[in-house]
Amino acid sequence: MLSDNQIIIALATLVVLGVGAQWIGRLLGFPSLLLLLPAGLLAGDVSGLVQPEKLFGETLFPLVTLLVALLLFQSGLKLRFADLPEEARSPVHRLITVGLAITFVGGSLASLAILNIDTGLAFLLGAIISVSGPTVVGPLLATVRAREPTTSVLNYEGTFLDPLGATLGVVVLNLVLASHRGGVHPVLQTLGRLGLGVAVGLIAAAVLVFVMSRFLLTDNMQAAVALLFAVAAFAISDVLLSEAGLFATLTLGVALANQRFVSLRRVVGFGETLEVLIIGTLFILLGALVKIEALGEYAWQIVLLVGALVFLVRPLTAAVSLLRTRLTWRERTLIGWVDPRGIIAASTAATFTGTLAAANLGGDFLLPVVFGVIVGTGIVYGLSARPVALWLGLTRPPAKGVGLIGDAAWIVELARRLRELGVSVLRISTSAPEEVQAEVAASGVPTVSLGDTEARIVDAAQDANVGQAAVLAPSSIGMNLVSTALIEIMGRRRVLRLAPGRQERRCSSHLPG
Repeated sequence: MLSDNQIIIALATLVVLGVGAQWIGRLLGFPSLLLLLPAGLLAGDVSGLVQPEKLFGETLFPLVTLLVALLLFQSGLKLRFADLPEEARSPVHRLITVGLAITFVGGSLASLAILNIDTGLAFLLGAIISVSGPTVVGPLLATVRAREPTTSVLNYEGTFLDPLGATLGVVVLNLVLASHRGGVHPVLQTLGRLGLGVAVGLIAAAVLVFVMSRFLLTDNMQAAVALLFAVAAFAISDVLLSEAGLFATLTLGVALANQRFVSLRRVVGFGETLEVLIIGTLFILLGALVKIEALGEYAWQIVLLVGALVFLVRPLTAAVSLLRTRLTWRERTLIGWVDPRGIIAASTAATFTGTLAAANLGGDFLLPVVFGVIVGTGIVYGLSARPVALWLGLTRPPAKGVGLIGDAAWIVELARRLRELGVSVLRISTSAPEEVQAEVAASGVPTVSLGDTEARIVDAAQDANVGQAAVLAPSSIGMNLVSTALIEIMGRRRVLRLAPGRQERRCSSHLPG
């Protein structure tokens, strides 16, 4: 029994280490999971500050399942099919279909050959380690700075694989447990859970869109109410049929992301904050469940499994999936060398461990082996991805371009002079899109309109390799949206807003004549 002080310390440790590790990782520019996993072991087996079983008791695995469901909801919100670049669509489609199948079968056979476990459990492990994930791939690619379309292919593959891999894991788990449930055929059980989850998710999405489109809630309540719907969809589905809740929250997120009736800006923004908190909490909580002795017990099996995944399964997956695409051999090689595992693998392993234990199927190996795979692939790809990209010549140069946002004559002249000096420049004009072409013809400076879509402006900034920007126009809704988008790309420190008036006169007076 934990005392009140021990509980407070444990809860504070989850948040402080979970968020702090991600903060430091992003600040230093390397995957935060390389800090999160050791932090989890430190919080649990080493220091004893976090004892998950005592802290949450019988609610531990239901809580983990709920948090995983919310992560799938957030992942679903990112699956906007219209945002996938044209040149990356075929490779991504193949990687998440043919590639997922190869990774699943390859990982399962490797697990069966390396670990002394039942065939069903080997395929369950293969399903769990078939996922990648944007929370791992994103920070890694930010360090690598790979050229397009490689970055888009890897980002979208990871985003799609998170929910698809977790879904595959639920399907295999249902098949493994089918003999203990009896009655209905396992395939029908799986289809029933899938059908219920999809139905509940679609109904929840339709109701939420109706509520938002009819202005039945204020703007500042949109994110909270969306979270309410996600939790409710999970609870209803999972109570009716276990494991159906994950299907429900994923369906809810995907349906909301691809509808065109209401804006989800507030929901997505809040979801990103929630994602950081959930990822940090889960990694520390699940890391505290892992015993160092268990990692040592399976050490050589983990090394062999990581080697099989890195040197055999992933290259084979990329080679077969990307055959006859427009990607060059260099791009295919880099894609075949980036496939880290993330929080969904750890979470599903922990959740399934409890389910297997309740069915007396001996899944004690699952959590330490999966955590070992996460650490192993994280170290291999985290240390080698950038050198491989440099060797292949697929890295982008450091962003040194300049973005100038405004229409004053001195701004246009400054942009022109910088361009003459060899500096990459992009100007964002407040003029209408149809007037921008005339401005480009007059100044020779690449220019986009504030009236263009946010995606068009972001693409232009990336094409110009903009690394810093100055906002030199009066504040407006459109200007604020553009500033926010640029901050997302470059960080707040690299987007400056200069006040009009004296600054304009001072800058214009210092222009070379």
